[in-house]
Amino acid sequence: MKKIHVILIGLLPIQWLGLSILKSHTSWVETFYSKKFYPFIFDTHRYFFDQVPVSIGDILYGILLLYLLKSVVDLIRNKTFHWKICIKNSLSTISLLLLIFHLNWGLNYYRTPLHLKLRYNLTYNETQLENTLQSLIATSNKLHKSLSTNDTVAVHISYSKKNLAKMLEDNFKFDLEEIQINPYLKNSLWSTALSYMGYAGYLNPFTLESQANQKIPKLNYIVTAGHEMAHQLGIASESEANFIAFYTSIKHSDPFIKYAGYTFALRYCYAELFKAHPEQAKKQIKKLNSGVIKNFQELSKFWNLYQNPFEPIFKKSYDTYLKANGQKQGIKSYNAMVAFVIAYSEEEFMKLDKND
Repeated sequence: MKKIHVILIGLLPIQWLGLSILKSHTSWVETFYSKKFYPFIFDTHRYFFDQVPVSIGDILYGILLLYLLKSVVDLIRNKTFHWKICIKNSLSTISLLLLIFHLNWGLNYYRTPLHLKLRYNLTYNETQLENTLQSLIATSNKLHKSLSTNDTVAVHISYSKKNLAKMLEDNFKFDLEEIQINPYLKNSLWSTALSYMGYAGYLNPFTLESQANQKIPKLNYIVTAGHEMAHQLGIASESEANFIAFYTSIKHSDPFIKYAGYTFALRYCYAELFKAHPEQAKKQIKKLNSGVIKNFQELSKFWNLYQNPFEPIFKKSYDTYLKANGQKQGIKSYNAMVAFVIAYSEEEFMKLDKND
């Protein structure tokens, strides 16, 4: 056991050095890890975990939490505390978890960025943002009109979340890039805790199960499912996962899922325009059916129910985690999906012009 501790602690600087090298060689990660090794890892995990109806990852986290609580109680009861043993055990545990994390999924943080593979220009101006927002409002209004009784009524999705998950799994296709992975979704056992933490879902990087908070409203559930399943594809970037959630939703055959995708992008684009030009943003949002706004209000009402003084701490911790894994914007990187939506929208407009 002593040798194992020494080996694991010795691996810490080696892991740090290896990651430092890989950050500068994204094509290596893309070619050898993300495209070849990771799909094999995912398929292996799916073989064991997909058929289990509950989240194995959630159960493992529960066991870990109980173990940590037991360790704290033991420390309080035990008058003799050995700092050296504690530090040695902590360092070797951290080293092992980091090794599993990076080999299992984490190296995807260092793959070739999606916008380079799609040849998207992620810089945009206010006019481009406004034009995209106008297009999203028009499409959202059109879908809303077909799904509700009148302009002032919010869209109600009659499908159960179980059925929604199946529909999303069966028709999940990101055809902008060739990816040989079939993602799947599970509802988290810790949905109440996730709600208080302010999270709609997460990917377990150790079991590779995508988890959705089953308490969230269905419109939120749809795009969350798309986001977390995008992570299963090996997409680590939050902005890229958000874009894939938007893309796979609007390409789905079901109009309710399309509606969720378009209104998802609309909210982000409106928020960005509001930051740059509040009066113009307000002018544009007046064109939106009041029933769509009621759907947005339902989302806000849900999250307001779970607001608590600890939520900012969880968000700050996640922000730190993202920055440590190369996402410089941290939790704000979710908003960066706006640039992807604008680039995609303009590409689609160009295709229509060519066809005309």
